[in-house]
Amino acid sequence: MDSAYLGGYLDSFLTGDFLPLLQTSRLCPYTCTFCVSGKNRGKLRGFPLEQVKAEIDYITHHFKDNPHLPFHIVDENFGILPQDMEIADYIRWSFETRGFPRGMFFYNDKRFGKISRHVSGKLGAMTKFGLVLSLQTETEETLKEIKRSNLTPEDIDEAIQWASENDLPATTELIFGLPYETRESFIDMLNSAVRRGFDSILINNLFIMDGIEMTHGSFREKHKIKTKLRPIRTSYGYVGSEFCVETQELVIQTNTISFNDFLIMRQLNFMFYAIFSMNFYKWFFQYIRQLGVPLADYLTHFVNESEQNGIKNEKWIRFMRDLKEEALEEQFDSQEEADSHFLETYKANGNETGPPTMLNPYFGARLIYMENDWLKEVMLDILGKFIDPQEKPETFEIASLLIELCSRERIELIDRIPSEPLVSEFDVIAWKKNKFRLPLDSYKVKPVSISFEEDLQFKEKIDKVKKLFLKGKPEEFYYNAYIFIVPQSELLYNISYDSIPVKTEGDEIVSVHGVAHS
Repeated sequence: MDSAYLGGYLDSFLTGDFLPLLQTSRLCPYTCTFCVSGKNRGKLRGFPLEQVKAEIDYITHHFKDNPHLPFHIVDENFGILPQDMEIADYIRWSFETRGFPRGMFFYNDKRFGKISRHVSGKLGAMTKFGLVLSLQTETEETLKEIKRSNLTPEDIDEAIQWASENDLPATTELIFGLPYETRESFIDMLNSAVRRGFDSILINNLFIMDGIEMTHGSFREKHKIKTKLRPIRTSYGYVGSEFCVETQELVIQTNTISFNDFLIMRQLNFMFYAIFSMNFYKWFFQYIRQLGVPLADYLTHFVNESEQNGIKNEKWIRFMRDLKEEALEEQFDSQEEADSHFLETYKANGNETGPPTMLNPYFGARLIYMENDWLKEVMLDILGKFIDPQEKPETFEIASLLIELCSRERIELIDRIPSEPLVSEFDVIAWKKNKFRLPLDSYKVKPVSISFEEDLQFKEKIDKVKKLFLKGKPEEFYYNAYIFIVPQSELLYNISYDSIPVKTEGDEIVSVHGVAHS
């Protein structure tokens, strides 16, 4: 079959309204029961290399004036076939010589062998999440039921170390709602992922689709699976004369997970997304983890309304209630109910789609850019539930410093007012470089001044995003900035020191200085 790109069949879609996609291979060698590809397991077949390169050329020609758009490779596992190394080299060459693509998204091979390392080394810095190790679960009974095997703990630690040495973030994906998983086992797994040093931890709620083993009636009955429908982004509108709404079947209850467990995990899902995907006050959260505060336990306090009422911060209460209400309202009992709801929304919005339905980035953007006035007070108050501020005032001084670092590191996207330098007595760049494995006190230095500077790629991208989206509501502008600017590290200032940090005794500290992304 001829290439759809090279044959001109997709030319009408090669505009700034759409994201460029490329498939370089077919089929998948793995058998995961939660995935359609697992049922269609077969020998991996790559498309002709010269065709793939020609398609990259074609896409680059059409999208070179839209640097804010990330380029997606939609292979199930990119980084298995030997030709994937040459494809990665070619994409990197295209970026360096032609300026496109500047952002990438792909799923690397979960085995993380030689080919996958080469691909991640070439393209990882351009991606949303760097090196991705999709563990999904570490519960043995669950792994057996979903016909999946993971890397060994030693392999995981080695891969995270490799990412650190190559200045790449390390990410894992986990699925909540799988057979035999419980709320407790999943929270334990979250805390374990944080301790391991993953830079990003993505939680996906299990959903069921046609063509996978889990959709069979016998499987649903065995695990007492209950589901509801949830919209996929703002994927609704008229196709010809028919109004269509794209939904996914979301698992909300099993024989080991209650609906209340689902609601609690939905809110923790949001908080982990905000911290580990959107870099929401990550310096602070890594610090309290090292103090012995289990992150999932801290965040449970953050999302719990009764705790909010105890502290009596009305803006905090309103934010969390808005999130919870939206999470409930996005669930529908039938396709007809979803169709009716979104048709009403469509008409009320002047025959256009309404606000974004991706709650994590939408509420994450609101939390980061529009809720700053109450965050420090609430975060320190919750820390006080684990550590007495009267007994350890220095702990709260350091926590306040890191909260301030997080605030100044974040670029204000509309006015772009530069952040003032910040004085620190800790080598935070080295702390992050070493994946926060050692206590912050290990990086105590003579006072240094931290400076903040925009990434060179950022200006052109943000100007394009402002031109397209600034006329709308502020929360929708911030949402779109997060979606389209890839890698998202460009939404933060690069940080550097005015001098080389030295330990308080006068010995130079071992560190990587100059620039760091958080």
